[in-house]
Amino acid sequence: MLFFIFAAAPTSAASSFSDVSKSYWAYNEITELAGKGVIKGHTDGTYRPNDDVTRAQSAMMIVRALGISTANRPDPNFQDVTPKTSGYAEIAALVDLGVFSKDKKFNPTQPATRAQVAKILVEAFDLTGSGSGVRAFTDVSASQWYYSYVDTLVHNGITTGTTDTTFSPNQNVSRVQMAVFIYRNLHADGVPVGETAMMTEVLNLVNQERAKVGAPALKSHKGLQDAALLKSKDMADRNYFSHQSPTYGSPFDLLKLRGISYTAAGENIAAGQRSAESVMTSWMNSPGHKANILNKDYTHLGVGIYKGGSYGIYHTQLFIRQ
Repeated sequence: MLFFIFAAAPTSAASSFSDVSKSYWAYNEITELAGKGVIKGHTDGTYRPNDDVTRAQSAMMIVRALGISTANRPDPNFQDVTPKTSGYAEIAALVDLGVFSKDKKFNPTQPATRAQVAKILVEAFDLTGSGSGVRAFTDVSASQWYYSYVDTLVHNGITTGTTDTTFSPNQNVSRVQMAVFIYRNLHADGVPVGETAMMTEVLNLVNQERAKVGAPALKSHKGLQDAALLKSKDMADRNYFSHQSPTYGSPFDLLKLRGISYTAAGENIAAGQRSAESVMTSWMNSPGHKANILNKDYTHLGVGIYKGGSYGIYHTQLFIRQ
């Protein structure tokens, strides 16, 4: 089903980890991320939540969570990272995107510290803002390289201190803590967790089609993506298929609600297509949807794909010109 204009509950599964029971404090976070393939366990069926997360593992989790493509990334040129290194592709992608800094060594098997993870999360999830919370930490001074990252992370409610007055920047991050940090980022501002890999693929396919007609590539826009996800989830939860939402109103009302400015905007929606390729084929075979996708005036795109509802999966594209 398609509509154009000029996802039920998040995918999850009962925890399959023998060491993560339903009474475990982070059961919901671990279960949801495992169901989406963001986190993985060991061959013996355990997750080992209290083990330290390594720098390589943190890279793999971030890439899976955001659906970041690892294709055609340049070699990061670390002395201790080769194509045979576990997490090589993910490390290369995040170095290419500026999440990790270039250096002589990456230390992939070393535990990731709280200071390092603060930087990783802020850079990867494009977090912004600052507040007064960081000032309470006696072990985080403004002269330290990680100060601004900790400030932003605390401001966004992703983490707190290890005590009321300490952040413990050099303390190792555990596998469960990393999972919870990622979960909180994905659920920031009440935005649901979507099918991130498929969403990224749709954006790539849109830009491939635009390149064929000489249209400039559309830039990803986190705010638009969040709005598109909210729309797809709303259609799934409320069992409707329309540009007019009983919750958010028109697409233009939704953009206003989310504080997104624009000079032109459009929306494509679809339901039932199970892959990025199939939904793009449906849209490109429809003149109205195709016109939105190839519109040379648009500059940004947000894609929201959510599983659930009577059609099983819902797709929303929000286009704007800024």
